[in-house]
Amino acid sequence: MNGAMFKRKQPLFDGYGDQSLHLRKRRLRDRSHRGIQHERLTENCGDQRACEGQAKRRTHDLTDTTGMSSWADTQNSVKTVLEHLNSKQAISDLFIDDSVNRKFLSFRRDITGECGIEDKQHSWAVIEKQDELIMYGPYYPNYDNGEHSEDAVVKQTQELLDTGGACEDWEVYVFSMNSPCLARNTKPCMLNLVHKAQEWWSVYGVKTHIGYMRCWGFKGIKENLFKDISYGQVECINQSVDYESYIKAAERSPDLNPLCEAVFSVAQHLLRSGRESVILATAMEKQEMKSYFKSMSTHFECKGENERKLLTEEVGTLVEAAGVLLSGKSESYEEYLERERAFTRGYTFSSQVCDAAKDEMRLIFQKRWRELVQDKYAEVVRERLTDDFNQCTVQLFIKDILKFIGVYLKIGKLQFEDAEAV
Repeated sequence: MNGAMFKRKQPLFDGYGDQSLHLRKRRLRDRSHRGIQHERLTENCGDQRACEGQAKRRTHDLTDTTGMSSWADTQNSVKTVLEHLNSKQAISDLFIDDSVNRKFLSFRRDITGECGIEDKQHSWAVIEKQDELIMYGPYYPNYDNGEHSEDAVVKQTQELLDTGGACEDWEVYVFSMNSPCLARNTKPCMLNLVHKAQEWWSVYGVKTHIGYMRCWGFKGIKENLFKDISYGQVECINQSVDYESYIKAAERSPDLNPLCEAVFSVAQHLLRSGRESVILATAMEKQEMKSYFKSMSTHFECKGENERKLLTEEVGTLVEAAGVLLSGKSESYEEYLERERAFTRGYTFSSQVCDAAKDEMRLIFQKRWRELVQDKYAEVVRERLTDDFNQCTVQLFIKDILKFIGVYLKIGKLQFEDAEAV
């Protein structure tokens, strides 16, 4: 969880261009300067009565956030998101303000320049003063200890505000690769950050900005709402006119556990939209493909030693040649099956393999290929449903929270230039 911390002088101009990259930076080795800093910044607030008056005005600015408590009830919040998805309303990302986005871009260049670019989950933060920036992070989650990366950011920010003499012209920028979680055994990171932003505004007059790159929703990729959607479920949904007919069909199949109506409706909408095409391309998928065909050789164990050896080698050659089936293109389930049929029709076996063995290998290969494509197809459907669900969750939360947060907090997805979006 340890992250670096450094500070630099803030340039006295609006916006953050390439000029900021040439500013002097140094690591904060000790924090003995904070007493002086505290005294100077407290003086900027004027006399004690003025500070108290400002605090009262900030408290007045705080709106009633009791409505936000609905998001602490995960079960009901999940139902709300599913209902929104089933309403067929458009799902879109909510981006943070352009001016704030530009600052995040500049901060990220500095952080990655110091610590490198990371695609995995991490968080960092920046406290912006009138003439200085304090950057800290990146921090990484420690799931074994139940710690999320945002926990370290909140803790460090609180310490810096408490001991640094925070004043009204300060602003806090919190970055998280994935949007902070909305479900957790303890207080979810997103709700904790919102409450902290409210506290930092009430106590110090400090504004907070939260930016992220990917929508995590409640549980991110660990979301299990759609875990029961297999290819058998996909077929059953596609063949059903409505939920009632789906239930009847699912009950006739011993391998299917009926989905709830909300999940069925969301899945049916996705399948009818035609967004579930499959891409089989990467090196990892080539290895995965080989694992599907690994058991083909067991069908020839009853053969004589020489024939078994010949057929096992032929299976290996066949599977290696089948790499051409991984097109790297987005294709439908039927298109991938047709690719396999064309491949097996045109494949030339060794002249030493008898016709019966050739036919048997074709049938086994066809069966294994169909299983592979079906599994990948169902996996794509689950991933698309999860992505839509997570995006919708974050969208609804931000829209909801905008009703309560007033002037002290902005939340949104960051827009990076293509070269920076890693």
